[in-house]
Amino acid sequence: MRLSRALLVATTWVMTLSVGPTASANAFVKDVPGAISKPTLAEKTVVDGVVIETSTLVSNKDVATLKAHFRELFIRRGLYLSEATAEMKLQLGEQVTGLDTDNLISYTVILQPSGKNATTLIVSSAELGKRQQKSVPAFAPVYPGSGPVTSTQLEWMKSMSYPTTATPAEVRAFYREKLAAQGYAPGPDDTFIKGTERIALTVAPGVTERTVFLIQEMGIAASVRGGP
Repeated sequence: MRLSRALLVATTWVMTLSVGPTASANAFVKDVPGAISKPTLAEKTVVDGVVIETSTLVSNKDVATLKAHFRELFIRRGLYLSEATAEMKLQLGEQVTGLDTDNLISYTVILQPSGKNATTLIVSSAELGKRQQKSVPAFAPVYPGSGPVTSTQLEWMKSMSYPTTATPAEVRAFYREKLAAQGYAPGPDDTFIKGTERIALTVAPGVTERTVFLIQEMGIAASVRGGP
């Protein structure tokens, strides 16, 4: 089975964002070398209809040591190491992804340096074989002529992303017009605010194509909105 690269990228991206209180997702949070904290408690995230469970903990081992440990452990457990995700470069740290081909469960460990003698591990499992047919709907308009949309949802936040050949200036102008029509006021750093909602826009750089990210946060504080 050939996995969707867009789904793997979106899954890793959301797991990078979900570093708050989370769930003991799977057996790979046990017996982590140098663990100096217990795995955190449960949260589920949905990415394109796939349920992801995540757990975080801290180790006193470095990123390279932990990456080698999990690669060896995944191979020993019979997981397929995905080349698509192996080629991905994170802004911070490293990641290892393995696929249980019998049960179609993907396991990812994101390793982020967290100061001297500390590495934060974000360990997640995605049940690809139980993908829900109905994905999370997009919450904002999409620039005309762009590629397919990947949508995600947390308890307090939604996100969507898609590729486009439009320039960053064209994308920003598009959202200023369309979100203003929906009652959003422009805020600092490409944000748009309506009541206790905020939409943040990011256009990732590219040569001929770039990626548009939008994050919708609910229940933002008055100080963030610029109120008293």
